[in-house]
Amino acid sequence: MSNSWSGLNAKQKSGITAAFEALTALDTLSQAISSEPPAPRIAFRDLLAWTKGPAVNLPIAYKQALLANPILRRDFDRLLAKTAEWRCERAAAASSGLLDTREGSGFRVRLKPSRAAQGQVYLLIEFTGDVPAAPPRSLAVTCADGDCVRLELPEFRDGSAQLLSDENAEVVRLLRDPKTEIFLW
Repeated sequence: MSNSWSGLNAKQKSGITAAFEALTALDTLSQAISSEPPAPRIAFRDLLAWTKGPAVNLPIAYKQALLANPILRRDFDRLLAKTAEWRCERAAAASSGLLDTREGSGFRVRLKPSRAAQGQVYLLIEFTGDVPAAPPRSLAVTCADGDCVRLELPEFRDGSAQLLSDENAEVVRLLRDPKTEIFLW
């Protein structure tokens, strides 16, 4: 067997040429496919950083990762449960319709329409027992389909805090949903 191009017969040269063209085409296709940015990998440490960072909504890539990876979702749920000092679990199965009041362990969240501005809602967070020395600074609302909203809370006065929000805001929609959970930390 020859080790040089000139030592090959016509049939061998044709086969090698066809193989080279096929590999070149495959390489071109592979580059075109891989030129799309890869989906970001979300790790537990990213979720931990989100809970400790500024109060921003969960990025879409994180939501997608939580929906695609049940183990990561379980870990995220545990992380929220351990991070939060106060929690309001899903409403009872008998709950029907949208809720305007949610009761958690030691606190209550109420949605109250603004009388001053049409389409605005007050989000009221009230402690029902002892007022903590260090009140929460963040509120997160989560649901099983991956939605998660996090807000920075204003300063508490006399055991309560309030925010003004648009009636159609995602946080209002999630708070009214009996299938969501609320976390304060």
